[in-house]
Amino acid sequence: MAAYVVLLLIAVLALPALETSPWRWPLMVLPVLPGLGAAWALLRFIRRSDELQSRIVVESLAIGFALGSLATLGYGFLQLAGAPPLSWIFVWPVYGLSWAVGSLIARLRY
Repeated sequence: MAAYVVLLLIAVLALPALETSPWRWPLMVLPVLPGLGAAWALLRFIRRSDELQSRIVVESLAIGFALGSLATLGYGFLQLAGAPPLSWIFVWPVYGLSWAVGSLIARLRY
C-alpha cells in the first residue's frame, strides 16, 4: 500500500507537467502496479493458509464480489435515471469496502 500511495502521488503531481506528452498514459498506470503485487500476495496467502483460513478468505472474496457488483451495477442504473456520473476510480474502493464487509460476515460464520 505504501508503494501505491507513493506512485499515486508521483502520478498525480507529475500529470500537469505531462499534459500533452504521450508519457501521461503510462504515468497514470503506475499506481496499478502495486495492485498486482497485492493480488500476488493474497494468492500466496491463500495457498499457504490452512483449509479453514482459505475458506474464510475465499468466502469473504465471494461475498465482497457480490456486494461490489450489486453496488456498481445498481449505481450504473441510477446514472441512467439521472444520478451524477462517477469515475471508474471509485470502483476499487467499492470492492475493497465490500471485501471488508464480506470478511466480517465470513468471520462471524466461523
